[in-house]
Amino acid sequence: MALVADDDKNTPRRQQERRAATRAKLVEAAIKLLHQKGAAGLTTEGVAREAGLTRGAIQYHFDSPKSLLMASIEEIADRLGQHLEVDSLVKLPLPERINQVVDDYWRGFGGSNYAAFIEIAVRGRLDPEFDAALTAALEELEAGRAVTWQAVFADTGCSPDEIISWRATLLIMLRGMALTNMIAGHREKVSPQMDTFKEMFKRYLTDK
Repeated sequence: MALVADDDKNTPRRQQERRAATRAKLVEAAIKLLHQKGAAGLTTEGVAREAGLTRGAIQYHFDSPKSLLMASIEEIADRLGQHLEVDSLVKLPLPERINQVVDDYWRGFGGSNYAAFIEIAVRGRLDPEFDAALTAALEELEAGRAVTWQAVFADTGCSPDEIISWRATLLIMLRGMALTNMIAGHREKVSPQMDTFKEMFKRYLTDK
């Protein structure tokens, strides 16, 4: 029986998969270090070491440190947007639904991804290219989330504008809590604030 000499490890598809995996490792390492050390402590050498790769790998996949950070922005925005399963949420009683939605949002804002996002935003706040990338990522993220939020609470009797207004209120609160955690580490204050907002949200929606 003849053996097939062609090794699929060297096919263009396999090569593309390996390149994508390497790029993903570098982005993941950058996000992790941004959370742990902040933007000021981020170096290409540190990213390569964290990813178990060489600095040459960064130079191959990203033409500059800035392009690595911009790729990180896109990845973080994508991660923050992957939540709220409408089909399962709408089956829950409204109080339980509110609890789950608020908790789910806090997992995004209170975790390492949002902390890394803030570090990138601070580092690039005076750079027009960074500003454009951040704006684009946020606009896409917010547009998708607004549609999902309206679907989750469509049965409450509130108008779309009211639903979005409450979402905006939630975002303001969570961003403030996330920044407080980043600056002072006051995680013990999170639970009472979350419970207060949940109860306020429930009273408003159930009075409709």
